[in-house]
Amino acid sequence: MASYKTSKDSKNRIIETCKELFYLQGYTKTTYIDICKKASSNPGLINYYFKTKQNIAAYIYGEFMSSIKVSVREYLTHHYGEYDLQYGTTLEIRIFSELLRQDEYLRTLYYEICNIGLEYDSEVIYNFYKLHIDTYNLPFSEDEIKLIQATVVGAGIGITKKMIEGYFNCDEETIFNFKIKTMYKLMNVSDERVNEILNETAKIFDQMKFKIEDYFIFTLEM
Repeated sequence: MASYKTSKDSKNRIIETCKELFYLQGYTKTTYIDICKKASSNPGLINYYFKTKQNIAAYIYGEFMSSIKVSVREYLTHHYGEYDLQYGTTLEIRIFSELLRQDEYLRTLYYEICNIGLEYDSEVIYNFYKLHIDTYNLPFSEDEIKLIQATVVGAGIGITKKMIEGYFNCDEETIFNFKIKTMYKLMNVSDERVNEILNETAKIFDQMKFKIEDYFIFTLEM
């Protein structure tokens, strides 16, 4: 058991080190030497646990997005007594968009990982969309779910990159609404329902207080 604990500690130390370095320096400027030096580790351990630096970034990004999802679920359940998947999803996207707007470090990192083609776990994303299909009894096949997944993820990344680059002349609220409407239109959600989701979640969002602490620790006040 001692060797297991040592192994787990080493892996966690690499992750925590990368959180700090990726956040402060960005993904591109952070080298294996930087990671090894700060984590008191060696390239062999990084390769053993993660194979590549990109896999570490994917893990950190996935963990961060999951923490937002869990916090939103807890918030809605605490304040409204239930969790609505469409409301929750819209709030998660809105929160992440606002964090990108507020936090230069996060914005830089996200732009870099988009440019290297980093993807969140495809199976996790597929299950996310399948959950929508199953929850609302939407008539889509497995391949259609995958097509929706690929379209929404690709468009979302592309739109966010262009927004960071200052490509659009419209305001960020217009961009956000377009992303949500496009996502739900692909799922055949009615315009009336989408407008309801946008209007109601905007009110909820205005009451939320959240922030990033200690390099990717997301907190949402209950």
